[in-house]
Amino acid sequence: MTVLDCEILGGDFAGAGRASQALKKALASIGVEAAAMRRALIATYEAEANVVIHARRGRLHVYFGPGQIDVEVEDEGPGIPDIELAMKEGYSTAPAEARELGFGAGMGLPNIRRATDRLSVQSTPGSGTRVAFTIRFRPEECAGSHAHSLRVDPARCRRCAHCLRACPTAALRLREAGPELLEHRCIDCTRCIAACATSALSMRGSDAGPATREGTTLVLPEPVVHQFGPSAGGGLAREAARRLGFAAVWTLGPWHDALSEATLAHATGARGPRPTISPVCPAVLALIAIRFPSLLPDVAPFVTPAEAARHELGAQPAAFIVLCPAERTTLTSTMGAPRVEVLAPAWLFRELGSSLPALRRERASAEPGAAPPARPIPEVGRDRVLRVTSVESVARVLERAEQGQLADLHVLELYACREGCFGSPLLVEDPHIARHRAALEVRAEETGARAVPRPEPMAPRPGLRLDPSMAEAIKKLARLDALVQDLPGRDCGSCGAPTCSAFAEDVVLGRALLAACAHRRAGQEEERCSST
Repeated sequence: MTVLDCEILGGDFAGAGRASQALKKALASIGVEAAAMRRALIATYEAEANVVIHARRGRLHVYFGPGQIDVEVEDEGPGIPDIELAMKEGYSTAPAEARELGFGAGMGLPNIRRATDRLSVQSTPGSGTRVAFTIRFRPEECAGSHAHSLRVDPARCRRCAHCLRACPTAALRLREAGPELLEHRCIDCTRCIAACATSALSMRGSDAGPATREGTTLVLPEPVVHQFGPSAGGGLAREAARRLGFAAVWTLGPWHDALSEATLAHATGARGPRPTISPVCPAVLALIAIRFPSLLPDVAPFVTPAEAARHELGAQPAAFIVLCPAERTTLTSTMGAPRVEVLAPAWLFRELGSSLPALRRERASAEPGAAPPARPIPEVGRDRVLRVTSVESVARVLERAEQGQLADLHVLELYACREGCFGSPLLVEDPHIARHRAALEVRAEETGARAVPRPEPMAPRPGLRLDPSMAEAIKKLARLDALVQDLPGRDCGSCGAPTCSAFAEDVVLGRALLAACAHRRAGQEEERCSST
C-alpha cells in the first residue's frame, strides 16, 4: 500500500526537504520509534536532495509493511555512469550552483547506505536513477497523557480564528462553543495567548500575590526586573521586591548561565556530528517531543533554569514568577517540591508600580551622580552557540538539525518566544529595550546556582498516533492522505481546523464532519469516521 507519494522538482533548492518532512509527519501518525524515524529522514532527505541537484524531476513513493517502510525515489535525470564511484564519500558531480548553496558535498549515497537496512541503486545514463531503501522499526508507545497550563474561556471567544493560525502544532480547533484544545499537541507556548485580543486564551494560575510572603523566597525570571524604565535597573527592582516582605529575592539569570556553561561542556565532550540542544526553554522541549522526537537524544541532560532553582530551594517555601504556560507546567508537574507557588507577573507589576517611584527618589538622594553599572564581560564560548528565537525560526533550525545539516555547530540555544523570554506577551516592555538594559548590567551571583542533571531521559510525546493498532493507523493514514487530496487546500479555517490536513485528521478520527468544509465539491458524501 502506498501511503505517501510526493513530486520532487529538480533545481528547487528552496523546497529540498519537503518530501522528507511529509514522511516524518506520516511516521509520527502511525507511531514509528524515534531512532528509526531519524534514519528514515536522513536517507529520504539525501535522496530528495540528489533529485533536486541532478535531475529534472522525480517522485517519492513510501510503502508500509509489517515493521518496516520501503522508500523509492525515481528521477528523470542524467543517470549515474559509475555507481560504485558515486558510493565513495566526497565524490560529487554537483554543479557550482548547488555547491554554492551548500549542496553536493558527495555524502548523499554514503549517508543513505549508513542510515538504511537495505539499499538498491539502479541507474541508466541518460535515462534516470531509481534509489530504493528499507528501514525496519519498532512501534512507539502510544499511551500516556500530558499536563498543560493553557486556560480556555469560551465565553470570551469572538471566533476571529487568530489562534488557529498562530498555533505552531495545530493544537487548537474552533467549535461552536468556542476554542477546543487538543492537549496532546499543545506545547504551552505563548503564541495563541499573544494572538487572542479578548483573553479567551490565557495562562492558568492566579494574578494575585502569593498566599504568604514571610519566610518565602521570590524567584524572578531575569526579564522581569528590566520592565520598569531606564531609571529602574535590575538591582532597584529586586530591592523593591524584597521590600514586599519576602525573605529573599532570586533571579534565574545565574541558573541560566550555569546551564549554558554545562551545556557547552557537554557538547564539547559529546561524540557525533550533531549539535547539542540546550534545555533552556520548556516550550521548545515540548516542540521537540512532538515534532522532532528523533532529536531528543541531542538535548543536553539537564533540567531548565527554573527547575534547577526549585531543586536548590528544596523544601523551602517559594513563589516563582513564570512567563509562559510551559514554565508553569514544568514547575507544577515535575520534581514534586512542596510549598511552591507559581504565579503570573501581573500582580508584581501592580505592586512595584506603586513602590518603585519612592525607592527611586530614596536611591537618588542617597547616591547622587552614581556611575552606571559597568558592562559585563562577554560570555566565554558564545561563538560556538547558535541562539535562535521565535517558534517558526526554531522549527526551521530543528528541521536542518534533523536532516544532519548542522554538523558545524556546537550548541543550539532555542527559545519559542521572539527575543527569548524577553518577548513573552505577559511582559509590558518592548523586548529589544529590556534585553538591551539587561546586557548593560552586571548581575549579582546567587548562591548555589548550578546545572542540575535531568533525572530521567526525555521521551516522545504520546498521543500523535492515529490508532493503537499500527495496521489500523496505516489504513487511517492512507485515508487521511486521500481526503487531503480531495479537499480544496485553502487552509481557510472555516471548518474550525487550522489547515485542510488538520481537518482531514479530525474527520478520520471522528472529531469532525466532512460537511464542516464549506468549500468541498458539490456532491461529496457527508461522512463521519470512527476512531476505532
